[in-house]
Amino acid sequence: MLIDQFPIDILLDHVLPRLQAVDLARLSLTCRLFYRLCNDELIWQHRVTADFALPMNTDRFKGGWKRLYIQLDKAQAYTWGENSDKRLGFNDQDHVERDTFMRQITTPRELRALRGKGIVDIVAGGWSFHALDRHGRVWMWGYVTYSMQPRHPFNNGGTLVRKPTHVMFPSGVHIVSIASGRSHAIALDSAGHVWHWANCWQPHRVHAPNASTQTFVQITAHFNFSAILSAAGELFLVPFPTTQPTVLNDPPVTHPSTFIQIAGTEKCTIALTRSGRVFKFWADRREQFALTPENYTTELVPFAVPPNTRVFLSAQFRHFAICCQGKVLLGNQDWPADHEPQVIDTANHDICKVTFGDYHFGALTTQGRLLTWGRYSSGALGRGYDHHDINQMVPQLVETLNSMFVFAVGFGGVHSGCLAIPRQSLLQH
Repeated sequence: MLIDQFPIDILLDHVLPRLQAVDLARLSLTCRLFYRLCNDELIWQHRVTADFALPMNTDRFKGGWKRLYIQLDKAQAYTWGENSDKRLGFNDQDHVERDTFMRQITTPRELRALRGKGIVDIVAGGWSFHALDRHGRVWMWGYVTYSMQPRHPFNNGGTLVRKPTHVMFPSGVHIVSIASGRSHAIALDSAGHVWHWANCWQPHRVHAPNASTQTFVQITAHFNFSAILSAAGELFLVPFPTTQPTVLNDPPVTHPSTFIQIAGTEKCTIALTRSGRVFKFWADRREQFALTPENYTTELVPFAVPPNTRVFLSAQFRHFAICCQGKVLLGNQDWPADHEPQVIDTANHDICKVTFGDYHFGALTTQGRLLTWGRYSSGALGRGYDHHDINQMVPQLVETLNSMFVFAVGFGGVHSGCLAIPRQSLLQH
């Protein structure tokens, strides 16, 4: 049977969603039928969410999905916040003296070194950033170190990477997901393999011989260790990276209703099960946890969510968030198990993702708006110098990004980053 003889519902539901964007474009040129089918909105909605790490809830986007895909491929990266150590990456662009040596950059500023690179996600560590492009390459800038100490790497033998630089993976490795701890990072590749590093020139594989499958589906980074989740719902803790590949000999942590999402705070792994239950694992003492995980496990009953609902779990430093059904539940790793979640005043904004620095916070809406609140944090709120004396408890829009559609955010330490495209470009036909 030739491809044009397939039933249309089979093509739309099973064949075309498996094609990459370049293949869809080529197929659309073959005949009128495939031109129509390859421009189907649902096909391009799938490609947007698959290729660009958008938050889970994009159902309310009203623009054309193919047009959005084309614009996302030209995304602009912005960083702001603490810059006395040059962590923001403004080393070689215009106005070098101003951008590089200003101690604080208090509103989002484009990092032009990443323009045209097809950046799809951005995460922040304690003193650095990592970004993922659509070709599966990872870029890094800021400070890196092989030390697990909480001190700044400048005082601890760290290395400053002054501008976005490729993390040196072996040839053929295609990264699909990244996460950053205080001074290390971890990544998942398209084969389901895990890599981690504390030096962008030496990423190493993580092996888990006790896993029932060698395919992993999610990664998260803690302060100085990581956690990974297998396709079978098995949770493993990963120690801080060294100069050699890591072999995990501990048995996995599992749950009868299966873990489906994880997120890492400073010392804890937050895990969501398929039935909507939420657990907190005190995992910073990995060896003790591996021996008796039940002694370090707490169920967070007030944070439970309805099963079979769309949920996004995120965490950083001492905070975590659960976005579900239009509500945002905030928690702290140090709260007791029966502590009620803090519910964000979203002011009618539909929040789909929350990100955390040490003491400043950000929320991304389904309409591409960025809200921030918390401490000034060297300008990491993104609202200028006028707010340096405040601890803003109510989320407010970052007004300098009002003309942009923000689709990815990454906060950490006292700095912030995001990816965005011009809103006007989504209205052009």
